Amino acid sequence: MAEKYGVSVPQLCIRYTLQLGAISLPKTGNPEHMKTNADVDFEISAEDMEVLKNFKHIESYGESSGFPVYGGKL
Repeated sequence: MAEKYGVSVPQLCIRYTLQLGAISLPKTGNPEHMKTNADVDFEISAEDMEVLKNFKHIESYGESSGFPVYGGKL
């Protein structure tokens, strides 16, 4: 989907959270990534937002499932 909008996956993720009305907190120490992370001047269509909202949830994060953010404990 990122390719469809001509953006990177992180840019698509940031735009998605913004359109949901959430605050996006991308983390990077790379100045070039900071610049591209801020370049989210596009809109995800309503149809694509629905696809993203209804994406199949990952059932298992394997060894990382012990972390609360992945294990569904937050």
